[in-house]
Amino acid sequence: MGAFMRFLRWLDNFSRILERNFLAGTIIFSSLLLFVNVVMRYIFLLPIYWAEELSRYLMVWMIFIGASQVTLQGGHIAVDIVPRLLSKRANLTLALVINLVCILFSIVLAYFSYKQMTRVKGAHQISPAMELPMWIAYLAIPLGTVLMLIRYIQQVILRLRGKTIEMQEARD
Repeated sequence: MGAFMRFLRWLDNFSRILERNFLAGTIIFSSLLLFVNVVMRYIFLLPIYWAEELSRYLMVWMIFIGASQVTLQGGHIAVDIVPRLLSKRANLTLALVINLVCILFSIVLAYFSYKQMTRVKGAHQISPAMELPMWIAYLAIPLGTVLMLIRYIQQVILRLRGKTIEMQEARD
């Protein structure tokens, strides 16, 4: 069991680094691309015709991969008045119920977004400017949702072990 837990911890750290590097690289690349496009359009009158489309699709990827990172840190929008009024044990129960609802939501969203992605792939749709297969843009939704699902499961495991998200982040 110890080797398996070490592997899971390694996999968690690896995915965390991969996600954060993807997000940072995508933000930097998109910003530079849009800046160069503005310069090319207004100074040289030669816009990069596919820049806005690529930036739009990268934004979708950033949102769904970023949602996994926000889930990891417990940063999604939440109403905190109820947990403040509850005892520690009731608060743990509430947090577990919320995590289970989020897990269920993630499963449903992953399923339907995967079905939509395969429908788009089967229709051989391509993007107008880059002629990129549209299923690649749609892939961000099921992939990001599965990553969020994994993070919610991690939160349940941490809570059942008596740890909090803050304690997990301090370990990193």
